[in-house]
Amino acid sequence: MAVIAVNQFSGVSPMTPPRYLSTNDAQVAQNCPVWLGSLSSIRGISAITPDPLTKSGSIKSIYRFDQAETDEKKNWFHWTTDVDVVQGFIAGDTTERTYYTGDGNPKVTNNALALTGGGTDYPVASYDIGVPKPTGTFTTAKTGTADANTTAETRVYIFTYVNSWDEESTPYSETDMSPSTEDVYPGESVVVTMPTGSLSNVNVTKKRIYRSATGSTNTNYFFVAEVPLATATYTDSLDGDSLNEVLPSLTWVQPPTTLKGLVGLANGIMVGFSGNDVYFSEPFRPFAWPVQYMQTVGSPVVGLGVIDTTVVVLTKGRPYFIQGSHPDSMVMIEADVNQACISKRSIVSMGGHVFYASPDGLVGLAPGGSTVVTQSIFDKYTWQSLSPEDLLGCMYETQYVGFFDTTSGDGGFVYDMVAKTWNFHSVYVVGAFNDLKNDALYVIKESDKTLWKWDTGTALSYTWKSKKFTFSEPKSFSCYRVQAEAYPVTMKIYRDAASIVNLSVTDDSLRRLPPGLGTDWEFQLEGNTEVYNVQIAQSPTELNAG
Repeated sequence: MAVIAVNQFSGVSPMTPPRYLSTNDAQVAQNCPVWLGSLSSIRGISAITPDPLTKSGSIKSIYRFDQAETDEKKNWFHWTTDVDVVQGFIAGDTTERTYYTGDGNPKVTNNALALTGGGTDYPVASYDIGVPKPTGTFTTAKTGTADANTTAETRVYIFTYVNSWDEESTPYSETDMSPSTEDVYPGESVVVTMPTGSLSNVNVTKKRIYRSATGSTNTNYFFVAEVPLATATYTDSLDGDSLNEVLPSLTWVQPPTTLKGLVGLANGIMVGFSGNDVYFSEPFRPFAWPVQYMQTVGSPVVGLGVIDTTVVVLTKGRPYFIQGSHPDSMVMIEADVNQACISKRSIVSMGGHVFYASPDGLVGLAPGGSTVVTQSIFDKYTWQSLSPEDLLGCMYETQYVGFFDTTSGDGGFVYDMVAKTWNFHSVYVVGAFNDLKNDALYVIKESDKTLWKWDTGTALSYTWKSKKFTFSEPKSFSCYRVQAEAYPVTMKIYRDAASIVNLSVTDDSLRRLPPGLGTDWEFQLEGNTEVYNVQIAQSPTELNAG
């Protein structure tokens, strides 16, 4: 006697031959969240009508700005390029200062710039990140009557630019100045003449003047005065005892204009890359990117991931971990997996791992151990048939949700990192944003100005095909039963690859099979209602006993 019984449904394992699958595994599992045990349907996407996504071209990146806004339809940043966005770690900031790369020069915006003055092409306006080093003519000259019976103080003057957010540039250095040094006697003052005029796409409003106390170019520079940007001259009459505040921004340069892949670490450090170089900001100062913090890896960087205070560097060769409490003491080590990253947009940081697409499969990278998580699911050639170089990855709850565009069709897959299960889905999108505040995944379709919400639409029709149940000698099964929460459910049964049943099941009653012997038996379920179990037996008695 023999019974085919499946009462717990699992996911796919494409690299396993159908006859060698476990009883609960599937040859096909599409649009079904099999990590729940029963067979059910994932919900599709539902449209929301946001403030219009008005930028011309196909939208590729989206970001919901203004977290104080309760209406999910409002304030959506959108771009036609691959853009990475990080909200700033800035004490006391009430303007939601937000930083992004991938749209020309690295940029920063806030609620005063992004949402006003230009329709709904959000962000409407922005500044380049950081404050540029001063340029132009800078001179000093003495005035007053010197007391020649005293010792002169040798001074070196420098100045910086300051923006309206009180962010400060690296100084106009002594190597730039002509002249830069004055021997000043008591009774004398120094007139500092500086360039004036506006600067494009930066928020500079002021200048700060500093001077050395000893004349040494290796000593500290002390604050003298702050003047408006339009002020051309300042007369310094301060004595040395009045100096106290030391210049903080000696190394605070802007990030390179080619910076991309912006991410933020939990310790207030922002990180980006250009070519083989990885750049770090000052902690909690995302406008300042000292060159000496830069680290260089062995292969061109594709993208970055984050695990707490560790930045994961994915390259065209081996990946790297760079970790530490401060950029000046970051340590770089190679990861224990020889898997290159082939898709920047596949990179997802979640659950203490960084996931990304490699030539061999989806990699889960962590300092404590790394693996190709698909190695028991897909062989290399099946994986590459999914066009992983174009894979878009997203986090949703405990799931990695992937979207792909292949010659055989669009869609994607879901990997549940807790249940360790896989299934495919039929939804294709080109951009996504995981909104932690609303616990929602928002997506956008290709050439579409409508915003969609994942897992909120109507139930999608699932397809679940069993393993191939193979017997050593031909068997004749006479009846079957499908137990479900609701009906109808489409049931298909195959005997030696030939279809013998294809009908809509409307209840859990016993149903007869056409007579015949077969060595290989398979079944397939289609629908959108929850199924608890399927039984196929050689006799009604056997079925009822089961």
